[in-house]
Amino acid sequence: MTNQSDQQLVSKKASTESIHSAINALLNELTPSLTKKSESLATDPISRIACCIELVKTEASLAASLIADCAPQGRPMLAQAQQTLKTLESLQILAKAAVNSN
Repeated sequence: MTNQSDQQLVSKKASTESIHSAINALLNELTPSLTKKSESLATDPISRIACCIELVKTEASLAASLIADCAPQGRPMLAQAQQTLKTLESLQILAKAAVNSN
């Protein structure tokens, strides 16, 4: 059973500010260290996600180098980078759709 205030929240179109805030909050939960590195882009979450994606690609490249050098930490590091990249790319798709629909 839903109450009237829940229905009002669902029926209202989200503001640009609330979309940006939600994207930044999700980004912070998903990748807190990357969020700190991209803090200057907080007002433009689409660019912030793109920046984080580039940072993860750099981490993946480092992991690949470690694997090539037979370093044991390379494989888990690459797996983590790939998972983070997949998550960020999904968030990027949702963020673009949310901003474009508003």
